[in-house]
Amino acid sequence: MKRNIRTMILVAIAVSFLQGCAGVRNSYVTQLDASSDDPLLRVEKGEVVEILSVGNGFPGWWGYYPGVKTSAPNVASVECKPSRSMIPFREPGVVFGGEVCHMSANEVGEATLFLGNKFNLSAENHEERVSVEIYGHQGSERQLQDSD
Repeated sequence: MKRNIRTMILVAIAVSFLQGCAGVRNSYVTQLDASSDDPLLRVEKGEVVEILSVGNGFPGWWGYYPGVKTSAPNVASVECKPSRSMIPFREPGVVFGGEVCHMSANEVGEATLFLGNKFNLSAENHEERVSVEIYGHQGSERQLQDSD
């Protein structure tokens, strides 16, 4: 009995340490338009999409902290909030937490998302770009045509 309890405690400690690793999950990658050669994210107006998830942990980010910025905040705004995930082995971690960034599609149009270091992120100084195309509600267009 004592041996089982000791084993369970060691496993719990090991899982806790594994949750402490700093990491990032680029959530937008699974939602990219496969028919486009360049990275293109097609989103409907009003939709909110998870773009980036960053886990704080050991050994830390050492001056580099992943972030995302938009070229047109009125078209596609980005908001990052502190968060924790209760799902093991997923960013942000259970122990140290992190932040999750969501993009909100505000207006029909196009924007560019810049991904890179949060501390010096700008259009000139970026690591990766993703084009965003926001289209309107198809049901609302039909309703407008029917009412005329």
